[in-house]
Amino acid sequence: MYAKDLYEASYLKTNYRALVGRNYIDFRIDKVKRHQPWSITNDYVQEWTFVSAENPRSVRLTERENALKSTMLLRYLHRRKLGYFFGLGIPDAETWPVELGFFVINVSLLEAKSIGRKFHQNAIVFSKVLKPIELIWLI
Repeated sequence: MYAKDLYEASYLKTNYRALVGRNYIDFRIDKVKRHQPWSITNDYVQEWTFVSAENPRSVRLTERENALKSTMLLRYLHRRKLGYFFGLGIPDAETWPVELGFFVINVSLLEAKSIGRKFHQNAIVFSKVLKPIELIWLI
C-alpha cells in the first residue's frame, strides 16, 4: 500500500495553523475555495507552504527527536533567508500528535517541494493567491 493511500484522508482532515504574533490564521486543504492574499506586517503573502520536519514519512518519533528535526528545519530556513511563521499541524484524530511546522511565505512550489523532500516528508501543503490550498505529494 502506498503512503498516499494510508495518509491522505488524515492529511486532508488536518487544520494548518499559522501563528502570527498573538493571533493565528487557520487553513484547511480545500479543492474549491480560492484564497485571497493575506497581509502580515507590510508584506502580502502571495504563495506559501506549510512544511514540518517532524515524524518524517509519517513514522512517529519521540518529542526530543521531533524537536531536533524542527530545529534543523528552522536553521535551514534561516540559512536560505526564507520568510516564515511558526505553524501547527493539528489533526482531527486524537491518535496523532500536533506537529510543529513552518509557514514558509512567498516561496515557489519548486522550492517548497525541495524543502519537503530534504526533510523526508510525504507531502506538503501549498497555496498561491486565487488558487485553492493543495496537498502536494512528494513520494
